[in-house]
This record gives sequence, structure tokens and C-alpha cells, in this order.
Amino acid sequence: MKILNDLNFLRLIFELGGSFQNVNNIDLAVKANVSKASISDRTQHLAKLGLVKYTKYYGTKLTKKGLNNVIPLVQQHRLIETWLYEKLSIPLNDIYEKATKLSDHPDLLLIDRLNIYLDYPKVCPHGNVIPINCSIPEFSKYSLLANQEISETTFKIINFTEDNYLFQILNNIDINLDDKIQILNINSYDHSMVVLNLRNNLKQILPKNITKMIRIEKINEMEKSV
Repeated sequence: MKILNDLNFLRLIFELGGSFQNVNNIDLAVKANVSKASISDRTQHLAKLGLVKYTKYYGTKLTKKGLNNVIPLVQQHRLIETWLYEKLSIPLNDIYEKATKLSDHPDLLLIDRLNIYLDYPKVCPHGNVIPINCSIPEFSKYSLLANQEISETTFKIINFTEDNYLFQILNNIDINLDDKIQILNINSYDHSMVVLNLRNNLKQILPKNITKMIRIEKINEMEKSV
């Protein structure tokens, strides 16, 4: 398995929301496919460089220095995803991994040329903003599907955490960006959810490791009919 360089490790932290919140070591270990001990060593190393702030029991957050370092790489990665999907017709579930292989270090000329070619897109195909092209949003924990309760509220899926495992699962269960869903049931034991997808009128069971990587927003009555 390829060892991530520091910049790509910062990208993983960013993708898990580390620009505005603490990211715990377990989520980082799962995303990086390494042990929790390896994550601890790496975050301590990055903290010494002033790129992250690590708080025991709470997790890791990017510092201003770390954010400034990683933004060009995130921008390039998401531009490449957009190029692969929109111009080369690469399947949506494959573009994250391919963009990762093509984006080890930021190349400012490549970023500039992709922006011109793609007309400065503001979001990638997974619904995440492309930094510099668009301001980086801050989300509350309640924007995650995992943190919702059973109700008659209709939600719209606005983005997915960038994670190759998630994209392979989504490809099999037919849940897409902008789908409108309702929460029908939550299992009290494992916190899995039963949701009704209003696009295809299908009930779908989503485990918590999936619902915590889906961001949603409430939609009003007018939007429900669109």
C-alpha cells in the first residue's frame, strides 16, 4: 500500500471536515486504511510542523498554515474529478480514486488550464466545493444524515464525503446527489436508517458508516414538488 505524503494526509483531514471541526483518529484511520497508532504518529508529526492542531480525545483540525498548504491540492483533485467525469465519461464511483493517483502534488499550471477548460466549476461531481473557485463552507454536525431523527421532514442530499469505499457502495444502492429522502426508521442498536428515496420511491437501509458521510439540507414545500 502506498504511504501518503504529508500533503495528501492533510487532504484526507480536509475531506473529513478538518477545516472547521476536529476529526477523530478512528475516522482518519479508516479513510487512510492504516492503524490508529499510525494516525497518532502522523498527526503528532504534522502538529510539530504547525500544520494541524491535535487535541486529546477530540481529534485533529487544520491550522491556517495547514489549510493554506492543502487548498491547492484539494482544488486540483476536485478539478481532475470534474474533468474525468464530465469530459472523459469516467464512472462517478471511479473518479475519486483516479484523481488521487493523478494528483500527488499541486501543479499551478495544470490547475489554471483545467479551470479554463472546465469554465471554473464551483463544485465537483460529488457536490463538494472546489476551493479558491468557491469559498469553503462550514457545516454543523446536524448537516449529516447520521445526526437526524425520524420525522416527516424531506431532505435533499447536497454532498458526499470523499471516500472511495462510500462511492463503491453508492454505486450499488442507487442513491445520488440531489436525491430527496425521508427518514422512516432508525435502529436503536446499530443506528442504521431506513430512508425513502422519493426519486425512485424505494426504501433503503443505510448503515451508520454510510449516513455519517452524507450531508443533507431540509427542503421547503415548494421544492418537494420539483
